[in-house]
Amino acid sequence: MRFIPVYIIFTPIITGMLVYVINKRWFNYSVFLSQIVITVLSFRYYEYYNGLIDRQILVLGGWDKVISISLRNDQLSISFIFVTIFIWWMVLIYSWEKRESNFKFLFFLLFIQGTFLGVIQTNDIFNMFVFIEITTIISTILIIYKKDGYSVKAGLYYLLFNTVGMIFYLLGLIFIYVVTGSLNMDIISEKINYMGENNVVVLSFIFIVAAIGVKSAFFPVYNWLPKAHGAAPASISALLSGLLVKSGIYAFIRFNQVYKIDMLDDLFFIIGFITAISGVIFSLSQKDIKQILAFSTISQIGIILMGLSSTSGSAYIGCVMHIFNHAVFKSLLFMGAGYIINVYGTRRVTEIRGVFKNMPLVSCLMIIGMVSITGAPLFNGFVSKTVIKYGFEGNTIKTVMLYIINVGTGTLFIKMSQIFFGKFKIKKVRSYNNKLAMFILSIVCIILGNFYIPLTKGFFGVDISFVKAYSFLNWLNYIVSLGIGYLIYKWFIEKDYNIIKKIRHFHISFYNTNIMLVTFVFIMIIWSYLH
Repeated sequence: MRFIPVYIIFTPIITGMLVYVINKRWFNYSVFLSQIVITVLSFRYYEYYNGLIDRQILVLGGWDKVISISLRNDQLSISFIFVTIFIWWMVLIYSWEKRESNFKFLFFLLFIQGTFLGVIQTNDIFNMFVFIEITTIISTILIIYKKDGYSVKAGLYYLLFNTVGMIFYLLGLIFIYVVTGSLNMDIISEKINYMGENNVVVLSFIFIVAAIGVKSAFFPVYNWLPKAHGAAPASISALLSGLLVKSGIYAFIRFNQVYKIDMLDDLFFIIGFITAISGVIFSLSQKDIKQILAFSTISQIGIILMGLSSTSGSAYIGCVMHIFNHAVFKSLLFMGAGYIINVYGTRRVTEIRGVFKNMPLVSCLMIIGMVSITGAPLFNGFVSKTVIKYGFEGNTIKTVMLYIINVGTGTLFIKMSQIFFGKFKIKKVRSYNNKLAMFILSIVCIILGNFYIPLTKGFFGVDISFVKAYSFLNWLNYIVSLGIGYLIYKWFIEKDYNIIKKIRHFHISFYNTNIMLVTFVFIMIIWSYLH
């Protein structure tokens, strides 16, 4: 039973390798068998874990834990395992008709699932580096899968910049190994507690956070994300935006638990807000539907960082919940956008019209995703955003900042909703698997928005009964924020002023992006020195 974490990592990897080697269409269906196996194993492990006090550590190879490979699971990692398996189910279902005979695509998709599950469970900072790098390489292959000029350029940009970022990770790893003599996260944490914060420890943390900031798309190092997510196939965009970008967020949480350095918390909140508001601004300027969603992901990452900067309390819990909620509704939105693009043959929201009349079911599912991300009561986004807001209670400035971002999110999805209106004749397309995946994701948005109290109690042991989905004030607040968003759209965004065009065509070169990464590191160093 205790070796289940190993089975969860290697089952999809081995299945993917067999699919590649055997290369028979009938054997490709084994990918669903692998998902069934790891789903059952995960539930079995959850039952086993519930009997444990805090966490389960699995030391491999019979070596001492100082030098051995070890896996760690607790409430956070197990929750990530469940959402990972669920999103992979949805991606496989969504892309099955087109990819069922493509053994290469299935090989990469399952291999990256195994490595991502490794990122979640590893208790060793070097193995985390290895898993993240493998995930980055395979993500690049999936981004350039179309093999056109735009996707190849975006994929290489993603690979090179993330590789530069991981150089800082290695530097941080070397520094912490020099002062602690171990790469095991638990041992590092114990030794930091014993010897206290010193310059080498702080510098190690800053370098690692810089690398994580690239993976998570923090300001100012998120330039790769809209390029990569816009170029990838719809199912991969859903996977990248919904889940894979969370590998950095997960690592950020883990390393905060290891280092326990709080001098940068206020800086992380500021960076989170700038990430969120700049993501909204760039998203509002876009006309490409996938670019709108990609920049929206940056904005939601910013909200998550704002809450995680607290490292504890309601804001922290709300942001952990928002990680999972975002995975669901953003996957739904990218899948819906991909379906619409395939039908209409264009990605520009100004050219897509009559979606509701032509595709009423897809439209309803997309609308569920939109109201979820904008925080409508009875949907999952409302729950996590309300918990975050509750955590900011008593701090007017933080509450206002969060409200501004929510209004901006509402504005950009009001802009995107123009695709549902008007008249446009299209050829009917039958694609049951696409709609099935979107339908399941929509149902989950509703379930998480209504049964959040028992689910949160079960997974996190936290009572959030203070969240009132049926409260008149919450509905009024949502309607008012959408009303403000509508006015902003009609008076400013719709007119497409020159400043909006300049923002839309704003480009940062690869050289300048690397300069911004170095600047990001120096800002953290200076901040830590001053505090």
